[in-house]
Amino acid sequence: MKIILSVLLLFGTQLSALPELDAAIAAKDPGKAIEIYATRDLSESEFEQLLQFMASQKEKYRKKLGYAIRDRKATDAIAGRHLHNELLRLIKDNLVEDDTDYTEALLLASGTNKNPDLIYSIAPFLVHPRLELRKAANHAVALKKDERIYPLIGQLLAGENVIDKVYAMETLLALKDERSVPLLLQQLSNPSKNVRYSALKTLEAIGSDKAQYGVINLAQSDTDEEVRLKAVEILRQFKTAPAFFALQKLIADPQLAVRTRALESALAQLDKKYANAISEQLARETDMTHKHALLRGLLTLSSGGGMNGILTLLKKETDAELLLWAAFACNRFADNRCADLLAQLLGTRSEESIAIEAIVGLAQFKQRKHLPVLIALAQDTKKSYLLRSAALSAIEQYDHEAAIAPLFSLYDTEQDQLVRVQARILLTELMKKKLPKL
Repeated sequence: MKIILSVLLLFGTQLSALPELDAAIAAKDPGKAIEIYATRDLSESEFEQLLQFMASQKEKYRKKLGYAIRDRKATDAIAGRHLHNELLRLIKDNLVEDDTDYTEALLLASGTNKNPDLIYSIAPFLVHPRLELRKAANHAVALKKDERIYPLIGQLLAGENVIDKVYAMETLLALKDERSVPLLLQQLSNPSKNVRYSALKTLEAIGSDKAQYGVINLAQSDTDEEVRLKAVEILRQFKTAPAFFALQKLIADPQLAVRTRALESALAQLDKKYANAISEQLARETDMTHKHALLRGLLTLSSGGGMNGILTLLKKETDAELLLWAAFACNRFADNRCADLLAQLLGTRSEESIAIEAIVGLAQFKQRKHLPVLIALAQDTKKSYLLRSAALSAIEQYDHEAAIAPLFSLYDTEQDQLVRVQARILLTELMKKKLPKL
């Protein structure tokens, strides 16, 4: 014991209450000392003793201690001192690029550590060219929530260096602090598209309505398409009147990419108030793919939006798929203005699917003037059994005595037994309801 005491006094190190640690230090065995730290809880004085001992050891052992601190998730300020000193050593000796894994480990360990000096050793890595180091530093800053970082970010944003501005906004993105919104709004007018885009991404993450006017301005008028589309995308976050009116206008924007993104943003809110703007754009849209998207949008919102778009398709569209979905939408929204157009489709289109949808619509609307159209279809032997049967089912929905005489004629002359049976059943039911009992 006297020998150990002499050695410790020689190195200026005090005895700890942990004999194993004293023995490892006396034996100049840094590996054993680190192993003890990794498995035992050291007092403040014991850890001070360990740090004094490690200060004179080789780099590999200082690194090993750094990893041990990370693995233990040590929060005490003394452990943070080692992290702080190691980060400064790496910077001073230009060793960061030689060992990015170790640097990243130190930064990650610094995030939860309570040592107040760490913010100064983390800060240089916020603008480091290596992405993984910036991410680790930003993560640490976000965990620490240290107010002293904001003046540094303000200086970076106030400078002229575009890269520094972008890196500063990465930090604000990690912090997600609403107080940074005014700083970010100032960057929306920066000449660099990269700065404007980064500011938008950060504002999107923060999600504050205070940013809406700046975002609206870029959505409506930014000269760079990528920036403008990002702004239009972010508008879906704002459920405010200004954002609503802006999206309404953007749904009709001259640029197809903008119209497309605006439609997506509007539908993301699932607000039926957008249906009218969508319907009006559908009525004048020229791009076939976007016509489909607009029509799907109305179905998603469960609203015809005044029906102008759908009615225009039924009047003017030649694409079979669009016509089919327009007919389906008419039936879904049960708008009587569709009836005449659906009846016209039966005379102008040969697609069976469109005809079936039109028949379903006429059965739903039950307008007396369209009954002859359905009777003629049921009597047309050139049509498929499916269409004729659907026409008879629609006639049944009308429940009108005007169908009795044509059904008698159909039953008398029809060769298809399935059609005859359906006509007889329908005729019998109509006669029971409409003719006086003898």
